[in-house]
Amino acid sequence: MTTLLNIPETTLRHVWQQQCFNASALRTSDGKIVEILSPGDPNTDGGPDFLNARIRVGEVTYYGDVELHRDARSWAEHHHEADSHYNRIILHVVLTAESIPPQVRTKSGRAVPLLVLHPFLDETLLGTLSTSLFADQGTEGRPIRCRDVNDTVPVEAMLTWIEKLAWERIELKVRRFEERLKQLIDEERQPVREPHPQYFGNPDEIPVPHKSYTRIDFAARKHWEQLLYEGIMEGLGFSKNRTPFLALAQSVRLEVLRQQGLTDTEAMMGILFGAAGLLPSTRTLADPEARKYVRTLRKRWSTFRPTYKGRILNGADWLFFRLRPANFPTARLAAFCFLLPTLFGKDTLKILVAAFKNADPPRRIIRNLCSVFSFEPDEFWQCHYHFEERTTAPAVRLGHSKQLDLIINVLLPVVMLYARVFNDQDLRSNAREVLSRVPGSQRNAFIRKMERELIKGKTKTHYALQEQGLMQLYRFYCSPGRCTECAVGERVPWLNNPNS
Repeated sequence: MTTLLNIPETTLRHVWQQQCFNASALRTSDGKIVEILSPGDPNTDGGPDFLNARIRVGEVTYYGDVELHRDARSWAEHHHEADSHYNRIILHVVLTAESIPPQVRTKSGRAVPLLVLHPFLDETLLGTLSTSLFADQGTEGRPIRCRDVNDTVPVEAMLTWIEKLAWERIELKVRRFEERLKQLIDEERQPVREPHPQYFGNPDEIPVPHKSYTRIDFAARKHWEQLLYEGIMEGLGFSKNRTPFLALAQSVRLEVLRQQGLTDTEAMMGILFGAAGLLPSTRTLADPEARKYVRTLRKRWSTFRPTYKGRILNGADWLFFRLRPANFPTARLAAFCFLLPTLFGKDTLKILVAAFKNADPPRRIIRNLCSVFSFEPDEFWQCHYHFEERTTAPAVRLGHSKQLDLIINVLLPVVMLYARVFNDQDLRSNAREVLSRVPGSQRNAFIRKMERELIKGKTKTHYALQEQGLMQLYRFYCSPGRCTECAVGERVPWLNNPNS
């Protein structure tokens, strides 16, 4: 039993996902029959280990999440009973448990069934669990297939391919913004009330309605600024909180904030933190300064709340797990509140487009764009990442790498879309030139992996465009194994030989 307690939880997750046990005989700790209809989807972020599982316990079929531990006591040790992210747990799965395991509950107070796996594992599996058979491969996954054979591929060919993929990735961003812009236009169009047409024959032959858009449709400034507003908010969420940040921006529209006064930062904080579900109860705060600050924001939110018709998010929608404090959603949302007057106080789109119309060199344009993301936080956010405790480090700010990230993923694609919509070839050319000169900033695990296994020091990836190309290459070619369609893979043909 001691050996089982030393098994990594990554191994336990593999056992659960692959159903490496006698699934036909499963019983909960209180004797109810367990039937696993779907083990769920692995979760690599904070929260439960598997999401959206479907499991029958006794006569009831549940749809929700599954949490795995080596022993039953870990639920309390990890304080899951106080974490709303675990309110959807339908089954607590452990390798071992005491003879009479304690009853665990979610924060909402619901009891969670317990499944102890040890009695249902066969002897062969028990003998291999403590080995490296299911060793974790780390966040970067397996090596790319051509790692050991791509040394002969000329670096020029690699760079040409990477640049082509980079522009494909940028084009995907532009098209995504275009689709959202059209949605915003459609939302404002008044529905045309006509009698329902009578169709006869095969329904599959009925033509799909075609929507057309003119320059006049695209001329409304508010649609473009809402597009920028949503893009920046989503970008502040990084990979883990992009969805709730975007949902918040689409629920609390920029026009609504403008009506309250963008320069009233206190009001912006109250509205956005309130709609985000991130305003804590003052009773939970030990720090008098934090209680006073939150009390003020809650008053602003309560004043605004009766007129608000949008969605109110829940604290459980946001992830803090495995994030650096500077990237906490509370810190990012506070930063955005300080940025609102600068970003949207004037004719944002006109100023942004004008930045590419002058004869400034790309480096100066990039520097000017970075300056719009500079701000000075108030006294509270100078020493807080969230509402619970103070920090001695500089807290709420946007570093240079994040500024560059927003430029290449939001500002430049929107400008390129504007140039396309209004057929401004000079603007398009200038935007592409600036984009090609933005310094690299995303030194994430996948870029480091591609530099290590593909580039191998043959050249330096100084620019963000090269990073975009490497991410596109890994995501759409290396990861799914599309080597026959890759300009690097086609130069090492043995990769495509099934007998190799």
